[in-house]
Amino acid sequence: MNRNQANQVVSQGLTNASTGAPFAGTVTVYVTGDTGAQAIGSVGGGVCESKGNGDYAYRPSRAETNYAVVAFTFT
Repeated sequence: MNRNQANQVVSQGLTNASTGAPFAGTVTVYVTGDTGAQAIGSVGGGVCESKGNGDYAYRPSRAETNYAVVAFTFT
């Protein structure tokens, strides 16, 4: 992830904990920058786009990339 840059994408593959199959459902992302407070993603209410086969993508805002260290938590 490049600092303070728009038009980037972060993605995560998720599986169903009960069956091991690719997860299918709504996924929300939370953003933590520089070990600060965790907050729901600011773009689209933090709802991620399903890319299929359990892969979900989030396109963070420019402000969400303006950290030395940023973490994205998919739930």
